[in-house]
Amino acid sequence: MATQNSFSPLESRSSYWRRVLRPLFWWLLLVLVLYGVRTHQLWMEKTRLNFSATLAGQTIFPEAMATVDGQPILSGQKISLGSHIFTVTHPKGETYSTNLHIWYGGQNLGTIDLKRAFGTLSVTADPVADWLVIRGPEWSVVLTNSSGLTKLVPTDQYEVEASYPHWRKAFAAGVFANQTTPCNIAPHFGGLNLACNQSDATFQLQTSDGQLFSDGLLPVTIAGVSPGDYKIIAVHHGNQRTAMLTVKADTTNDTQIDFQYGVAIIKTSPAGVTVATENGRSLGETPITLSEMVPGNWTFTLQRPGYQSLHVSLDLKANQTITINTNLVSETYLHALTAARQFMAAVDYDHALQAADDALAARPADAEAMTLQREATGLGDLQRAQAMGKRGDYIGGDKQLTAALQFLPDNAEIKRLLANFKLHEPEQIEQERVERLNRPRTVFNEGLNSYVIAGLFEEHEMKTSMPAKEAATAIIQSLETIKPSYKIAANQSPKPETYYISALQEDTGILTTSGRRQCIIVCGQITDKDTQILFKVLEFKTKHNVSMPTLGNFRDDMDFIPIHPSKFPIMTDDLKARLQSGVSNLTARIQWAIGQTPSVQPTVPQ
Repeated sequence: MATQNSFSPLESRSSYWRRVLRPLFWWLLLVLVLYGVRTHQLWMEKTRLNFSATLAGQTIFPEAMATVDGQPILSGQKISLGSHIFTVTHPKGETYSTNLHIWYGGQNLGTIDLKRAFGTLSVTADPVADWLVIRGPEWSVVLTNSSGLTKLVPTDQYEVEASYPHWRKAFAAGVFANQTTPCNIAPHFGGLNLACNQSDATFQLQTSDGQLFSDGLLPVTIAGVSPGDYKIIAVHHGNQRTAMLTVKADTTNDTQIDFQYGVAIIKTSPAGVTVATENGRSLGETPITLSEMVPGNWTFTLQRPGYQSLHVSLDLKANQTITINTNLVSETYLHALTAARQFMAAVDYDHALQAADDALAARPADAEAMTLQREATGLGDLQRAQAMGKRGDYIGGDKQLTAALQFLPDNAEIKRLLANFKLHEPEQIEQERVERLNRPRTVFNEGLNSYVIAGLFEEHEMKTSMPAKEAATAIIQSLETIKPSYKIAANQSPKPETYYISALQEDTGILTTSGRRQCIIVCGQITDKDTQILFKVLEFKTKHNVSMPTLGNFRDDMDFIPIHPSKFPIMTDDLKARLQSGVSNLTARIQWAIGQTPSVQPTVPQ
C-alpha cells in the first residue's frame, strides 16, 4: 500500500526557503570568515614591538640583545598576540626582563636603560712591584711601589702590567658581573753580585738573546733578575773579559771577574822609539813601561825615523814583568856599512874608511864597523906605502907600514914590505940629503929661467940658522916696510922647505937714475939647522921712445934696458953706483930680516 506524505503548506514553504537560503548562508559565512582573516592580517601587520636600549644612558646597539620568549627580536619587528616574556641583555649591563600581553596594534616600550654591570678585580703583586698599571676601556689606574688592590670595577677586559727594575709583563683579566676576578703576579727573581779586582772596570749584562739587561761600573749588586742564562762583558782600560752565568730564582748569585795583567818594560838605543802593536796602535815611546798587558803572546813594532823597524815578541804571563833591551839599526849605519864593504871589495880603502867612520858615527862602538875601520886603515896605509916604494920613498913608506902594522899586526905582507923598505932607507937618506942641499939652487935657477937677462947680474948667497919659512916671512916684511919699499910679485913654495920670492921696486924719485929694480930671492932649508939664501938684483934703466904717429897725438913707448956693459958700452959712475946700491941695499934688508948686522944700515921703519 503506498504511503502518502502529507505536508502542511507552511512546512513546505519553510523547507523551500531553507533549501534556497542554505547556499547563501554558506557563502555569507565564507565571506565573513575571509573578511575576518583579512582584517586579522591587516591588524597583525600593525602589531609590532618598538623599543630602544641604552647602557647607563649611552647608546649601546648593536652590543645589546633583545629576545621575546627566548627568540631574538629587533625594534619594530612584528610580534604575535598573547602573553610573552621580553628580555634585553648586554655584556656590560644588568639583564632587563618583563611580561608582555600583546593585542592588535603597535606596542612601544620606549627606552630601556640598562644598569652598568660591575664585578670585582683583585690584583696582588708579590714582591711589591715598582709600577702596576691597570688599563680598561672605562677605568684605569697607575700604582707605584704597590702590592696590588681589590676594586669594584665595570665589567670588561682589563690589562694589568707589572714592572720591576729588570722585569716587565702584562696580564689579561676579564671582569664579569657580580664576580671576583683574581690576578696574581708573583715573579720569582734572583740576585747578582758582580765583583772585579779592578775598581774602574765597566760591564754590560746581556740576556741570552743579546738584549742589554744592565750596565755600569763594577763592583755592583743587581736585584730582581729573572732566572736564566746571561752573558757579562767586562771592560777595563780597553781590555775585555766575557763570561756566561746562570741566575737561579730566590737566590743571590756571585760572579767574580778578574783582569790579570803582566808588565812589559821596553828600552831601546836610541831612546824615543815608537812602540806599536800588531794592529798599528801606538803605545808610546821608549823607554816605556806597559803595566796593564793582557797575558799572552805579544808582538811589538819598534819604529823611529832614520832607523830600521824592529819586531820584538814576548810571551807574557800574569803578574810577570819582562824587560826588553834592544838597539835599533840606523839606516845611515846600514848604508854606510854596505858602502864600506863595497869600497873594500873595490880596494878603495880611503872611501871604505870614510864609510866605516860614518857607520861608527851612526852606531858608536859597533864591532863590524870597527873591524872594517881597522882593516881599511891598515890596508890603506899598506897601499900608500906600496905607492911610496915605487916612487923610492922608503922612509915615508916605512912610516905608513909602521902605522898599518898597528891596525893589522898579523899581516904578513906588511911585515915583508917593512923589512924590504928598511934595507933601502940609508940610500934614500943620502939622496934626500943631497937633494935637500941642491933644492934652493934648483928653485933659484928655475926662477931665473923666466928672465933672459938674469945671467948678466951677479948671484949672491947668505946662510942663517933661522928656519927657511921664518926667514922668508921676515925678508918679505923687510921688503915691504923698509923705504923705499918693494912690491911683492911672487911668494910661493915650489918645493918642500923652499920659498921663492920675486919683488919689484919702481922709480919713485929716490933712485938717482930713473928705471926699475927687481930682486929674485930663494930661501931653502939645506940641513936641519941651516938655511941657504940665494938672491940676485936685476937693475934696469928706463928708455923713452917718443913719437907722434898723428898730429896732436903724443906717444911714449918706454923700455927697460939692463944696466950691464953689454948694453951700456960706457958705464957711467951713476950706473955703477946704481948696481952697487941695489945689491948693498937688498943685502942689508936680508941681514936685518935674519938678525944679522947689516953692512949698510937700511932705513928701518919706526
